[in-house]
Amino acid sequence: MSGSWIWRKLLKYRDKAKEFHRREIGDGRATFFWFDIWSDLGCLYDITGYRGIIDTGIPLNATIAMAKTARRRRRHRTEHLVLIEEALSALSEEKDISLWRNTTSEFKPYFSSKNTWTQIRDARPLVQWHKGIWFKFATPKYAFCSWLAIRNRLSTGDRMIAWNPGISSECIFCSATNETRDHLFFSCPFSATIWTRLASGLLATRFTTDWHTLTQLISDDGLAPIPMFLTRYVLQCAIYSIWRERNSRRHGKTPNAASRIIQQLDKQVRNRLSTIRSSGFTKLEGSLQFWFATR
Repeated sequence: MSGSWIWRKLLKYRDKAKEFHRREIGDGRATFFWFDIWSDLGCLYDITGYRGIIDTGIPLNATIAMAKTARRRRRHRTEHLVLIEEALSALSEEKDISLWRNTTSEFKPYFSSKNTWTQIRDARPLVQWHKGIWFKFATPKYAFCSWLAIRNRLSTGDRMIAWNPGISSECIFCSATNETRDHLFFSCPFSATIWTRLASGLLATRFTTDWHTLTQLISDDGLAPIPMFLTRYVLQCAIYSIWRERNSRRHGKTPNAASRIIQQLDKQVRNRLSTIRSSGFTKLEGSLQFWFATR
């Protein structure tokens, strides 16, 4: 058997993972001689192939300790085999240690997912709106949907008609115009009602239903921490819920009234703020009371 789908996917990245792991040798008992990276030469089997096993007399599954004690040193003409013999001389009484690459040239005895991701990803310049999408205490599925929306990658009517000219591109909520990202958030009367009930008290004079103004607002640090967090979080909740309702209606499910969605979103915000309060995060202390005051 080849294993599960996720296991096969992990196996595909073995060569990539090997670049980030090496062994610091102590007594050599927990490190495989041929397959672990323990010397500056790299993976020895990749260098010598099966011929190296014959030339050195070291078994395929031998540990470094076995390679050191169960054989006599040999003379070799090939340079890499000479280097392998020299590397075998460095053993101590300490245990072997796993090292993980934290930077391009530095290995540490702990693994950092952040540092690993930084090294394997393609770095791009920061966009202006990144702080409005990725922030502390955001709900991941809401943030992801908002990220798609801000990049205009949601399958709105104007985009779907480019793939299938026979499909209806009208807004499922108002049927008054083509469904675009900017119309859905929040020029449509249905979504505008939801957003107004949720955010008008929160934003006061800065309230708007214009998409581009909203993206500038959540990217600006001009608001105090509590109003800024609530604005960003409520916007993501609204985007996710409206998009979910839109998809439900397009697939023939029973529609929800705007009042019901508003009630659900209000409960979601209160639950998130209660979770933040119980976590002891002082920067947003009093956010639940502030939310109640805006309702």
